[in-house]
Amino acid sequence: MAPKNGDTIIASRITVSGINNDRDVKEALQDLYDVFADAGLGQATFEVRGDGTADLFVKHLESVVVDRAIIEGALARGGDFRVVDGPHRIV
Repeated sequence: MAPKNGDTIIASRITVSGINNDRDVKEALQDLYDVFADAGLGQATFEVRGDGTADLFVKHLESVVVDRAIIEGALARGGDFRVVDGPHRIV
């Protein structure tokens, strides 16, 4: 995912419910990675909040629009995970 034509790498934040522990993170990430390449998305990480939600941070080129429906579909395959907010670009 090397930047081309001045395109820079940025991140988007998506809040997800149902992520409570490391096992949930692993399950969710596996299903997300299965769709990331086709969606133009790169590295991802969760920050677990401890209230049943977590913030998912996804790196991508600035020209890529993060499709909430793709993220929701992948998360639904991983478990009882739901997007509750976002994506919001972080620049």
